[in-house]
Formats: sequence, C-alpha cells, structure tokens
Amino acid sequence: MKSNIEDYRKDGFIDLDEYFLDNPSNFTYPYYIDGYDEMNFWTRVKKEEEEKFIYVKPRDSECIGSNYSVYSELIYEELMKQVGIDTAKFDLATYDGNLATISDNVLEEYSYNEFIINGSELLESRRYLTYDNDYDIEDLFDAVHEYCLAEYLDEDIENKCIEDIQKVCIADIFTLATDRKPTDLDFIVGKKENSEDTIELAPLCHNTYCLGSNFNEDEIYDMLENEDMLVDRINLCYSDTGVPEYKREEEYPYWEDTLYYLLDENEENIFFAKKCAEEMDINKAIQEVEKKIESKIPSEYKEFVHVAWDNRLQNICECIGLDYYKIIDNKCYEREMEEI
Repeated sequence: MKSNIEDYRKDGFIDLDEYFLDNPSNFTYPYYIDGYDEMNFWTRVKKEEEEKFIYVKPRDSECIGSNYSVYSELIYEELMKQVGIDTAKFDLATYDGNLATISDNVLEEYSYNEFIINGSELLESRRYLTYDNDYDIEDLFDAVHEYCLAEYLDEDIENKCIEDIQKVCIADIFTLATDRKPTDLDFIVGKKENSEDTIELAPLCHNTYCLGSNFNEDEIYDMLENEDMLVDRINLCYSDTGVPEYKREEEYPYWEDTLYYLLDENEENIFFAKKCAEEMDINKAIQEVEKKIESKIPSEYKEFVHVAWDNRLQNICECIGLDYYKIIDNKCYEREMEEI
C-alpha cells in the first residue's frame, strides 16, 4: 500500500480522497480563526519520507479548470522566492470532489516556547476592542508596536517586523493581490532555544486571490478581448491591507496610494520595489510551477496572467521612475543566456 502522499498525484493534483482511503488518519482537525473557512483543516501525512502536518484548503468548485486561485498561490510562492519573502510550500490537491491547495512549513521547527498568532489576535488583544473588517496598515503597525511595548521587546525587533510587513504589501501590489487583510498575516512569537523573545512575520500562507484569480473564466476571456476593460479591472485589484482613507487621493487607484505611502522617503522600500520590478520573473515562476506539479496551468489563465502582470508592472515602473522596456529587455536577455 502506498503511504507517501506524493504517490497519489494525478494530472498535477494529489488525490487526498484516495490517500485518506488507503491511509486513515486520526489527526485531522478544523482550523477555526476569524475569517477562515470551516472547510479548512490540518492533517498529518507522510511526505518525502517524513511525517509532517499539512494544511488543506478545499475550494468550492465543481470543475478543475474553473478555479484559478489554486494555481495563483503556487505562482505567488515562486515570485516571492525570487525576492526573498518566505511563504508556505504550496501544492495542488483534490478533496471531496473539489479543488484544494495544501501547504506546510509555516513553522519549520516547533519549540516549546514558540507559537503562531494570527493578525486578528494581535489587533484585538491590544487597544482594538472589537473585530473590524476595516483595519488598515497603520492599525497593524500600531498593534505590533504595542505588542513589543507590552512584551518589552527590543526596538530593532519591532522595526524588522514592520519592515517585513511593508515588503509584503509592496510585493502584493506587484502580484495584484486583493485578499491581503491585516488579519491575513500570521506572526511567530515567543523564542527559540537559547534566544530572546521576539515577534516576526510568519511565512505567508493566505495568498488566495492574486494574479487575477479573483476573476472568473468568462471575465478573463472578456478582458483578453477588450484591452480597455482589462486596464480598468486591473486597476481595481488592490489589497485590503491599504492606507487609511484620509491618506488616499481620489485621482489615484487605491494600490497607487498604498505604494506612494510605503515608498515616501523610505530608501529601503524604494530599493525593494525596484528589486521586485527587476527580479520578479513571471515566466520563470510559471515554468517552476508546471515543473513542480508535472502538469500545465490552464492556457487561458496563463495568457491572462502574462497580460495582467505586464500591465501592472508597466504602471508601477511609471510610478517609481523605472524604464519598463529596459527591464523587459534585460529579462529576455537573461533568459536567452540561460538557454544557451
């Protein structure tokens, strides 16, 4: 009987139903946190000759080509690798007749005094008394600051945590992420062995809607045929982890307001934004995903991702004063050299 979860991959998807049929598990349990789907659960599996917990996120979909978010999470992971942002390791699966993603490594090594808290816990446990869907990026910075004060953490720890949040927000702007709420970030708190207490951003694991995967199949076909519609709809792709309402300018799309806010007189963020523009390579990311899952991403979604990515990249380059065409030429040259 097969016991390694990788042995159950079919056409790019790991068949969890067949895996659980052959390997009944007593270690599945739901994951209840504000805003999370009750269908999600953790389970212990054998993966690459190692016993580990994975997190399963089923999608409510009847047809495997109609829900692109399972592919977008894997592409997002590859793009983040290119600029040094940690994410959970994603893979594709089917479960109970639906699409699903599975992920692991939110904590590589658990220690007795180290654990994860969700952004909602961080916000609500400080000066914020009730859950509010309208938390903005400054609320999250304030909550990190107050946590550090309460736990007597060093100012450098606080600054590093906030800087990492800012980098994620910048990267999300590049990837058209629309579902990054302040409550969708996790934090590792406590301490590792022989180290001081800390708070740091956990590997990203809530990347459901990015790269236009929030659009359905019909919308994607319509946008591919109508450039004006595509430009308008792409400009509406902005993250919920944005700036406060009073700092927004009506003439800018919300994503531009957030970008200007993060880059304003911040040399490190400007450098990181330029790094994203120059080093994020959507072609390489897609190739890596297809190699990983041993299958092809649906062609219509792949075409749309390229068009949407180029549109957003061109707009960002204009915002931060970069030569979009020079960046594209450099990437094409690098790709040609690799092929040689």
